[in-house]
Amino acid sequence: MHGDYFEHPLRFPGNVAGPFYTTGHKCVGATKYGGMMADCLQCEAPEAEAPDLLAVLSKENLDTYFVRQPETADEVERACMAARVCCTGAIRYGGKDKTIINKLGNSPEYCDYFIDADGKLRRTVGDDGDLLPFAHDMVENCRNGLP
Repeated sequence: MHGDYFEHPLRFPGNVAGPFYTTGHKCVGATKYGGMMADCLQCEAPEAEAPDLLAVLSKENLDTYFVRQPETADEVERACMAARVCCTGAIRYGGKDKTIINKLGNSPEYCDYFIDADGKLRRTVGDDGDLLPFAHDMVENCRNGLP
């Protein structure tokens, strides 16, 4: 935990501090981010939704990450939309703001916290970066059209 958001162990190091972030993975060879690459596929769909919040993709930058955290309601909406259009699920919200969690469908697919039936926050991600079993089941059930 880092302040008011979860510090995901697979958080891509290019992200600025804050609750919105992209994930990454270790790769063979040197990168400017200590051997990590972002998980996003460079389709530019997230960048189209939040161009002022995400790094510009170019020949020099092949990684998607937050260069600035959203500050206004409109920017939060655009960050949420960037998460929803990201085909790899690499854009996540690690904060505890229930309004934002609800904007993202209260889904472990996008959020590191879930609002349970009692209105309490439950972390969806383990210390290893994997979804906890209950959260994994929720995502799979949703993908399979189950309640």
